[in-house]
Amino acid sequence: WNIPYILVLTVSTLSSFSFYMVATILSKYLVGLGASITFAGFVVGLFSITSLVCRPFCGVMADRLNNIWLLIVSNLLMSIGLLGFAFTNSMPLMILFRVCNGVGFSINGTVQMALIVHFIPKDRTGEGIGYIGISQLIGSACAPAVGLEIADRLGMPAAFLAAALLTIAAAVMLLFLRDIQPPKKKAAKKGISFDDFFERRAVPFTIPYSTFSFANGVINGYLVMFADEYGIEKVSVYFTMYAVAVFLVRPFSGKLMDKKGLQYTVFPGMIACAASLFLLGFCNSLWLILLTGILRALGQGAAQPSLQAGCINHVGRERSGVATSTSFLGGDIGQGIGPVLGGLVSDHLGYGAMFFGAALLHTAAFFLFYLYERRRQKSGCRQGM
Repeated sequence: WNIPYILVLTVSTLSSFSFYMVATILSKYLVGLGASITFAGFVVGLFSITSLVCRPFCGVMADRLNNIWLLIVSNLLMSIGLLGFAFTNSMPLMILFRVCNGVGFSINGTVQMALIVHFIPKDRTGEGIGYIGISQLIGSACAPAVGLEIADRLGMPAAFLAAALLTIAAAVMLLFLRDIQPPKKKAAKKGISFDDFFERRAVPFTIPYSTFSFANGVINGYLVMFADEYGIEKVSVYFTMYAVAVFLVRPFSGKLMDKKGLQYTVFPGMIACAASLFLLGFCNSLWLILLTGILRALGQGAAQPSLQAGCINHVGRERSGVATSTSFLGGDIGQGIGPVLGGLVSDHLGYGAMFFGAALLHTAAFFLFYLYERRRQKSGCRQGM
């Protein structure tokens, strides 16, 4: 708990809170200005497209440039986008400000992770990254309600202004870190190659990481409609209980991963998540749905940050930027295609089949990662001999 770590953790919380404050009100705001629902959906979805395009470049920048100044610039880009939402009614400008906000957020997430690992002891990487996940969870759990409350009381432009002030505050806080930039290893060559954009060694960790994002996309997109089909009310409680369970499990799972290894967090976590998705397809009552949510939260809360920490430990901290961007790229793809494939399956076979399919994907990813880890451990033993 050194000062640089605490500051970056606080910046992560502010940035995440700012993002989730406006995530739930932007489409409503655009429709209120006269935009069609289709256009509003396009502007909201543009964020994910921007993120997907930016991710590889974020890794290069994080590994080669000053992370403190990158974070300052990314927070200022986010604030410009948010201020633009508040002060313009022009739809073309809304697109521009959404892209600006998306570029800033993409850089922010990758650079935060690449920077903060330098302030975490190597034997506590899992625990340290787990707390970063909690800071982002606070945003996703609390910020939407805050954004809606401000919008209801003071108007939606006020909510955008409040979110912008959070990112500006984060940029100001980073000024206290500007002289603590961890040293960069000098590159053997000045040119840029494919390896600067994509870390091949991160792929075995990225595949299981992306299946969790795939499940997020499916559940966020279709759980409410699944509950409606069975006449189940108050299913929104699922997301609250899920957030609370993840919040509780992450610090302990990080410590367990640091002491015992990935096999004690990732393997049972993936099995728990696959089981929760499989059982969800059979649920016909609220308490059963909530039970699967807790099981999924325990699995995802343990496995996903452990995969991030294990990936960085495997690749090396000098390549933490491109390793993180590769993982996040997989997450973006999983989050993006989850609702698309889920919709196709549910249209033809029903919601139960959609959840079973997600469970099978998780199970396949589990076996692939298990085989990879087994081979890696055997290789390490041979080298030790």
